[in-house]
Amino acid sequence: MSFTADVKTELSETSFLTQEQKRAYAYGFLLFGKSFNTRSVSCASDYKCVIDSFASTLNELMGINPSVTSLKSGKCVLKIPIAAERKRLLEFFDHSPNEISLRINHGNFEDDECYYAFLRGVFMSCGSLSDPNKGYHLEFVVQHNKLSGDLLKVLTDLDLSAKYILRKYSHVIYIKGSENIEDLLTMMGAPNSSLHLMGIKVQKDVRNKINRKMNFESANMSRAIEAGLAQVEAIEIIERKQGLDSLTDELKELAILRKENPDMSLKELGAALSVPISRSGVNHRLAKLVSIAEKYR
Repeated sequence: MSFTADVKTELSETSFLTQEQKRAYAYGFLLFGKSFNTRSVSCASDYKCVIDSFASTLNELMGINPSVTSLKSGKCVLKIPIAAERKRLLEFFDHSPNEISLRINHGNFEDDECYYAFLRGVFMSCGSLSDPNKGYHLEFVVQHNKLSGDLLKVLTDLDLSAKYILRKYSHVIYIKGSENIEDLLTMMGAPNSSLHLMGIKVQKDVRNKINRKMNFESANMSRAIEAGLAQVEAIEIIERKQGLDSLTDELKELAILRKENPDMSLKELGAALSVPISRSGVNHRLAKLVSIAEKYR
C-alpha cells in the first residue's frame, strides 16, 4: 500500500476521546468533500475502509445512514440522499442553506484538540502524502478558493509551515519538510506513521553520510593516484635526462621506491625508507624531484 493508505488506515482506526472531537472530525470530512449544500452532500475516497469508517462515525454522531457506493474506478462514494437529512446536517454544523461560498465555521471547535480532529477529517477527505523514501510532501486538494485560504490559516496558526498553489482548477495547500509533516501526523492522531517517517528520515541521513564519506575517500584516493603517477613520470624524466645516480642518496632511494610503488601513500613511503621520515618529509622530497624534472619539460 501507499504511505497515504497507511496513514488513512491508521487514522480510520483511531477513536476519539470526546463527542466534540468526533463532531469536528466529521465536519472536516464533509466540508472538504465533493459537495456540502442542501442539494448534495457527498465525499469520495480511494480507500473503502475510510468511507466505511466515516459512515459509522456519521451514524453514531447524528443517526444518519448515508449511502455508500463502490465505483468501477475503485473509488468509494458516500452520499446523503435524503434532503431533510442534508438540511439537518448543515444546521448541525451551523451552516446556512443559502450560503454563497463555503467557509470554515470556527464555532464548531472548542479547543486545539478539536482543530486536530478537524484536520484529520480534512486529510481523510482530500489529503495525500508522497512516498517518504522519495521526498517529504503532504497536500490537501481543495475545490473552493476561500475554503483553501481558511485551511491555510488554520495550519499556519498551529505553527505548521503550509503554502498555497493553484493547480489547474484546484486549490492546493501543501506542506514540505519532514518535521512539519511529522507534527501534523501526530496532531491528527497518526503517531505510528509519524514514527515511521522519522525512521525513514534517519535511514536516509545515515545513507547520505555514508555516501558522502565514500565519495570523499574515493576523491582523495583518485587525487593520490594522480599525484603518484605524476611523480613517477617526473622520476622517469630525470632517469632519462640525467640518471638517478645524479641525485642525492636520499632522493635516489625515494625515487626508486616511488617508481616501484606508484599507489603507495606518502605515510607508507616514509615508513618504507631505510631511515623512516614523516609524511611531510616525503612530500617535500617528492616536490624536489618534480621540480628537477620540470626543467626538462
